[in-house]
Amino acid sequence: LVDITKTFGDVVADDRVNFELLPGEIHGLLGENGAGKTTLMNVLYGLHQPDSGQIIINGQPQVVPSPHAAIQLGIGMVHQHFMQVPTMTVIDNVILGLKAGSPLKLDRAGARKRLLELSDLYGLHVDPDAFIWQLTIGDRQRVEILKALYRDVNILILDEPTSVLTPQETVDLFHTVRKLVDAGLSVIFITHKLEEATSITNRVTVMRDGRVVATRETRDTNKPELARLMV
Repeated sequence: LVDITKTFGDVVADDRVNFELLPGEIHGLLGENGAGKTTLMNVLYGLHQPDSGQIIINGQPQVVPSPHAAIQLGIGMVHQHFMQVPTMTVIDNVILGLKAGSPLKLDRAGARKRLLELSDLYGLHVDPDAFIWQLTIGDRQRVEILKALYRDVNILILDEPTSVLTPQETVDLFHTVRKLVDAGLSVIFITHKLEEATSITNRVTVMRDGRVVATRETRDTNKPELARLMV
């Protein structure tokens, strides 16, 4: 992301922000609530259009007009508030939104098989025939991650993913994230928690008041320094 600026009326949410994600890394995006983290990632995911700046993926400038376009570019996002239909099953939620002509949408047996393969591969175990309303919050989050993996993304944005989880579910999520990176994905981990930023990431970018104030190798920083940068 190069010099990304995004305003809402008189509010400057992101002010000439530069952010770089490397292949195969977990990159923490750290900052207080309102620092501009989620807005920046919503620009990358096509939910917002930047007022200025550029998105470059694998060396190529890209315009991302919608989440569908982002997915086509290999970018998935798991929001704090899950995009799910509670009265539908897990498998129906996963294939929801695929184009009508997609063979994966029409072939439910094939879709079920692939979903179970992804579940086993990444330890994201969830009953494909369960209704969303029957699931725990942790299971619902797994469904969101599976939705992205099902669409073959190679960049996964996780927006404050532990805010709704129990401590054990958080441990399980970290295990899953490491497996995803081992399999070749790159992960952007949005958080305001110092413990998370220092325990799971390879690098950390700190935002404050809509601007990037620093990017650090996680092994070269610590919680006191990151706290000073945040505030």
